[in-house]
Amino acid sequence: MNRLMRILVLLLIPVVVLVGGCKSSSSSSAASSGAEQSIPADPTGTAADAQAEDTSCPTSNTKAFAKTRFVAHTGLAFGTFHRWMYKPMKAGTFKKGAKGRITAFVKGGLAALFIKREVRLALEDAKANPTLCKTISAPLGKLGDTVQSAFDKLKSGDSSGVDGLNTLISQTEDTSKKDGVTITEDENGDLTKSPS
Repeated sequence: MNRLMRILVLLLIPVVVLVGGCKSSSSSSAASSGAEQSIPADPTGTAADAQAEDTSCPTSNTKAFAKTRFVAHTGLAFGTFHRWMYKPMKAGTFKKGAKGRITAFVKGGLAALFIKREVRLALEDAKANPTLCKTISAPLGKLGDTVQSAFDKLKSGDSSGVDGLNTLISQTEDTSKKDGVTITEDENGDLTKSPS
């Protein structure tokens, strides 16, 4: 089993390295302009953001079971973040010389990709619901943009991005709960499958 794990890790390292260099268009444009990406303290955004979101939000659901899908996607994304990035970071697994460090980075890199995908799907579902669109769209979009930068900082030994992402996730969960949509994190989700 140990030999199989080593082979798996060796096969996944090039994939993580290749995909880790990919960034979303908004984060790459911010990076090319020299702007430093930061994690916002306020998940609801500014009043101007809220007004901009109000004009593009639907007046009724545009997708069947939008809230249910939103809860499923965010639950998987947030649970995956805590299981494969936050908890190993707190345990010191990402530190230089730590046992299982390479495996943790491979799993963390794959988790970052999975989280970005689930957040993107959750954002689509949130935009299909009038209530979620007005309150969750802006912070969820910012959260999706910061996942990769948080993991990149972690690779260089800086855990502030992961801590900030954890704070943003908590704030997003609180905002969603105030809107009557409770997010239940799923830390046991299979990274290869996602609800449709």
